[in-house]
Amino acid sequence: METVHFLIFIQFLASLVQGDVPVFNRTLSVMEFNPGCNASISPCKGNAMDTPNIAYTVAKGPKDSLHYVFSSIGAPTILVAKTTKTNMKLKVNWTKLLSDNVTDMKNSVQFSPTPDYSFAVVFTKLYEYNDTDDHANITQVPLLDKLNMSQWVVRDFKNFTWEALSLNSDAKNNRAVFKTSMINVPFKNNTNSSVSFSMQVFGTDNRETIFPQLKYTANSTLIDLELNEVTPSFLQSRYAVEMVFLSGDGKAGIKESRSIDDEYTPGVFKTVDWKMDRHTSKQPQELGSFVQWKPVCYLTPDRDRQNDTKVKYYPSVNTTVVPQKSLAYAYYGDQLPTVVMSATNVSFGLEKDKFYNKFNYTVWTSVIGYGTPPADEISVLVIVVIIAGLGTPVLVIVVGGIYVCVKKKTKLKVKADFGAESSYSAIN
Repeated sequence: METVHFLIFIQFLASLVQGDVPVFNRTLSVMEFNPGCNASISPCKGNAMDTPNIAYTVAKGPKDSLHYVFSSIGAPTILVAKTTKTNMKLKVNWTKLLSDNVTDMKNSVQFSPTPDYSFAVVFTKLYEYNDTDDHANITQVPLLDKLNMSQWVVRDFKNFTWEALSLNSDAKNNRAVFKTSMINVPFKNNTNSSVSFSMQVFGTDNRETIFPQLKYTANSTLIDLELNEVTPSFLQSRYAVEMVFLSGDGKAGIKESRSIDDEYTPGVFKTVDWKMDRHTSKQPQELGSFVQWKPVCYLTPDRDRQNDTKVKYYPSVNTTVVPQKSLAYAYYGDQLPTVVMSATNVSFGLEKDKFYNKFNYTVWTSVIGYGTPPADEISVLVIVVIIAGLGTPVLVIVVGGIYVCVKKKTKLKVKADFGAESSYSAIN
């Protein structure tokens, strides 16, 4: 019985640490590839190595729905639209979207009726730089080299060619994979090299089973960026990516939080949140969007703890530039002048880790979602360890103190009683 009471007490403590976090599930539709793009539309006829790529799924919740659209048409993009209406549909004008004239792409992707809120994340550039001084920091590369490009190779994702979604994706598990095609390989002298984006939507709150074991919710999707067998251009090559965060409204900023617990990602006590905050005095209940990651990436496919390295982020800046050849441009179109846009860079590597060249592999995971970024709570196991580590000495001190006090009081009482029995009165 005492054991049951102890477990209930531990669960109570865990609930206090974790807070009152609402948990609900969403029902996911089976992911569709290129909805409405059929052979009757000339641009949709592509081949397996050069084809239009859009993946679309809907996550229906008790009060609203999230519509996810992933695309590698131009720069890889994740577009999310939130609606309280049950009849909202995705509409794609494929002829305009796939037009050789990029300005025709404007407004070629729409939702009807209009969503309550939308946001997008665009992966715009892949940077490679020669880290001759082993700083693992792109700001430490001399500006002169940045201008003449003698120590830099800049690749625009919009110019990559991608394989058909059907070759690598898993529609039943709502997982879309964009992988660079063997034609127009963006890396010299290596047809085995590849860059891929893997995006998976979930209808529940849970945590990844592989490192970094990020927590995801029913409002988010997991993103993996993988650089595999990419041929380095330098002897000390490192890589970085540029991303642009767009939203109909809000204020963007990057914030780092710390935790005392590294149970899920050993050795990593920080979490980075890039938020598009809509919380204002005029609309205090409005939820925004976020990109979240741990500052760690892995240098082998099995994500061994022994082969990880640092992920460094740089201050976000306001921007007005988004690739015209992208899903974000196709959707926001005429709205772009009023859309909030923020850009940042994320680089991979740590001083003395032997550069990308050591393993020729890097994989980085992030979570993109609507609402409040999930927080790492202290687990029940860690609470038990804390109680065992800190509670036991405190208990010993308290019990010892009580014992000393009781013993002291007992001695005083005995002394008082002895004095009472031996007292006497003088005869004379």
